[in-house]
Amino acid sequence: MFKNLSFTLILIVFSIVTISAKEDEKNALREMDAQLVEEVTPTIDGALDDAFWHDVKEVEANFITFLPENGTVSNHKTYIKTAYTDFGLYISARMVDASGRAIPQELGIRDDDSRNADQFGLILDTYQNGQNAFYLKVSSAGVQTDIFINRGRNDYNWDAVWKSEAKITEEGWQVEMEIPYSAIRFPKNANQDWNINFMRKIQSKNETSYWNYVDNSIDGLVNQSGVLKGLKGIKPPLRLSVSPYITTYYNKNGSQSGVDITGGMDLKYGLTESFTLDMTLIPDFGQTVSDNLVYNLGPFEVQYAENRGFFTEGTELFNKGGLFYSRRVGQSFGSLNLQDSDSLVNRPNEAPLLNASKITGRTKSGLGVGFFNAVTNRTFAEVYDKESKEKRLEQVDDLTNFNVMVIDQSLKNNSNISLINTNVQRFDGGNNANVVGSDFRLRDKSNTYQIEGFGAYNNIQNPSGFVDDGYKYNASFAKISGKYQFDIGRNVESDTYNPNDMGFLRNPNEISHFASIGYNQFQPTAIFNQYNIWAGANYSTLYEPNLYQNFSIWNQWWAQTKDFQSFSVNLNYRPSKTFDYFEPRVEGAKYFRTWNYSSNLRYSSDSRKAFMSNVSVGIWNAPDREQFDYWINISPRYRLNDQFSINYEINYNKQFSSIGFAEHATNESGDIEAVIFGERDIDVMSNVLGVNYTINNKMGFNFRLRHYWNKVDYFNYFNLTNVGDIEPIAYSGKDLVSDAYEKHDTNFNVFNIDAVYSWQIAPGSFVNVVWKDAVQEVNQMVDMNFSDNLRNVLSTEHQQNLSIRLIYFLDYTQIKRDIAINRS
Repeated sequence: MFKNLSFTLILIVFSIVTISAKEDEKNALREMDAQLVEEVTPTIDGALDDAFWHDVKEVEANFITFLPENGTVSNHKTYIKTAYTDFGLYISARMVDASGRAIPQELGIRDDDSRNADQFGLILDTYQNGQNAFYLKVSSAGVQTDIFINRGRNDYNWDAVWKSEAKITEEGWQVEMEIPYSAIRFPKNANQDWNINFMRKIQSKNETSYWNYVDNSIDGLVNQSGVLKGLKGIKPPLRLSVSPYITTYYNKNGSQSGVDITGGMDLKYGLTESFTLDMTLIPDFGQTVSDNLVYNLGPFEVQYAENRGFFTEGTELFNKGGLFYSRRVGQSFGSLNLQDSDSLVNRPNEAPLLNASKITGRTKSGLGVGFFNAVTNRTFAEVYDKESKEKRLEQVDDLTNFNVMVIDQSLKNNSNISLINTNVQRFDGGNNANVVGSDFRLRDKSNTYQIEGFGAYNNIQNPSGFVDDGYKYNASFAKISGKYQFDIGRNVESDTYNPNDMGFLRNPNEISHFASIGYNQFQPTAIFNQYNIWAGANYSTLYEPNLYQNFSIWNQWWAQTKDFQSFSVNLNYRPSKTFDYFEPRVEGAKYFRTWNYSSNLRYSSDSRKAFMSNVSVGIWNAPDREQFDYWINISPRYRLNDQFSINYEINYNKQFSSIGFAEHATNESGDIEAVIFGERDIDVMSNVLGVNYTINNKMGFNFRLRHYWNKVDYFNYFNLTNVGDIEPIAYSGKDLVSDAYEKHDTNFNVFNIDAVYSWQIAPGSFVNVVWKDAVQEVNQMVDMNFSDNLRNVLSTEHQQNLSIRLIYFLDYTQIKRDIAINRS
């Protein structure tokens, strides 16, 4: 008996010691030595059999799982070698997969890390500030992804030029990476340590793990890295590269057609080891993907995504407080004052970009600096004078200079403080605008609590000398790590705050307060891998005058099951009247909405399967006015094989008895005498079809078709009262009794095709062939069904173009290296 008891005690003690040792290993900061290799460089082919690797020490890296079960040691071994030369950093990794399953290898385009494939990644924080890092990933199909991480935000638009190859083996798969120093930035020190982490994703298990333990209950990824030691004598190279390109266009607009040839060049130059100058000379964005245009019934501007490469890459420093909306650069701002005898022949949709440049970087002390400047040309509209029967040009836009300057200082504990200034100068008598802002983020040592704040002041001066100014500020306090988290804050925007010459704000004149609290289950339970529950409330008033606007409470629940299906439920409840001071589109008027509620359910299936789908359904209801909306979104994806996949998305929204602005009733002097609202049924449908065929990891074809249809059918009209209620009026909405449709009825269609073939002929060099087909149709035929409407759209005159672009990357360091190798 005592022997058994002693043996049991020994087992317990041994288990405790073993568990403690594993916990110490998990929580310890891991270090890895980089090994210098001179004279020899490897062929990057994924074989790992070059002489370069023979004497480099291989480390058995016990990766620790991040998902689905955080903190456990992965059952799959990974072996890593890290070496460096005077040219770059070299990584080899052997991933053992003992499951016996085939390694998934779905191909995709560059930066598409959502494919059905295993992944290996490298996170490099060269300045060791825990906030910014270069994240380079390679899939088991050899597809590259590069991301710049900035304070938790992943910038997929950052593109570096580096080499990698993957190879499937009998024991699993392996990868080889060459990262030139010219592709990254690091301090100019004789001896250096870099923060580093390695990531491995095993797609068949949906397992993501890291070399250095990343606790998913702690906010942040970069701040949980290990250390790469032993980098000696490396120097930041001269970073100079150019990417000249030439493009041929065949344009067809109805019966008219023509051929254009354009050329230009992008330039990158390292001013110092920390700062880089980027310039685009004679820019051409003709191959940019088409916008997802929508019909805007509301009082505020629609914000569209930026798709132009120069304005998406490396702009993370400028994205503060909505002060930099890059779509302003190239937007047509001007207005036309036409006479009664004038008719508009055409007017510009955009202002041509003459040139743009930016300087970005961060010093080893953590000081980040960003400078952006762009110049757009004058634009002119063509006007026809019906009396003189002559055409003339009227200027619409000034020659305009856009400028942004940012200073951002990283502080300890993943904190920072920054200053940003935007300035717009118009040289032909238009308004000049200046905005200055500052933000800060302060965190405690444990990365648990955070205080954030932002403030901005704008100044707009018109040609007569009148100055309009306004301000904004917000502040919040939050617990950002741990199972229990919360957030509370306040936002104030004065009635005259307007950053929209360079930034984006839908509406100022608001004071809002918000609070939320949540519970997060990070570790698997009997049913779920993870789940969270959040609830919150929002309360807002006008800034001037200080009048109540809105109060709402909300709840959200999200969960992922053991078989990697996810569900979420959102509930939103406004228990009393809410006042809209913007929908009437006249100062001093308001419209009240009765109490209402909404709910939304979302479901996503397991993305590893050949067939997967996302489904979202929701309702909104205001019982007192018998208003009801519902919407549904279904987006299935089917993967035929590792090269070919089809995805489809349908969105449908039906609004019954929606009530909103129709028009202003004016007197002979043009003064507004009444605000007329209309009751209407609204149908919004969009269909998006995508076809992806990837030939290999350097070549692929993508096809995207989008049809957007918005139908607005008016049937009642009201006068808006002083208290914000509506009362019926005898108004038909027609200019003539015989009119078939009411003049506010709208049938709006957008049809786009973007077909892209891309071939990477060398690192950073591409041949792109793009076919575009676009139609935009507006009429009042709201009684058409879907098939009749689509037939009408397709019969409308199309704008089409075919473009072929060659862009070739030339890097000074690489050319210098190639010359030296050839001489030897």
